[in-house]
Amino acid sequence: MMGRMVSVVDALTGSRVVVELPAGLPGWMGVCEVLLQERVKAWAFAASDLELAAAALRVFGRRARIGVRGARTPEQVRDAAAVGVHFITSPVAYRELLEAAGDTPLALGGLTPNEIQYALGLGSRTVQVVPGDSLGMSYARALADLFGDAELLPVGRLEPFQCDMWRDAGAKAVG
Repeated sequence: MMGRMVSVVDALTGSRVVVELPAGLPGWMGVCEVLLQERVKAWAFAASDLELAAAALRVFGRRARIGVRGARTPEQVRDAAAVGVHFITSPVAYRELLEAAGDTPLALGGLTPNEIQYALGLGSRTVQVVPGDSLGMSYARALADLFGDAELLPVGRLEPFQCDMWRDAGAKAVG
């Protein structure tokens, strides 16, 4: 079972918040140091920033869980896995992405119940709900009722109170 033995939630090793770093972030190393000091130990670099993800793995890889976010093509997923990241997330869902991930945990994306079920049916253990801030907090509770046994990872421009509400509704982690 390629890419699905360990879920993204498992790969986070207890972290319940994933910080999605902006693409091309200047001063990223200082930002990562501050995140570690604040005990935020899971970060996702943009798929276009593989060189930053690789550097972060060398510097922080023993102290943080470092991933790649926004991978939409098999090539992007393969390249991220080759760098050795701890996890990968995608805003979309199709089988070729899981195949490209190999043993690297990958969360396929979806927003609607059909999209989430499709990602689960493909074998994604964790499904990224994207954008997790688009349909309001009642949506978080509705998804928890529909997919209570699924590992949901909502991401988006979530405020701290929204992160708490998603986790209270059953999300295993938030981005």
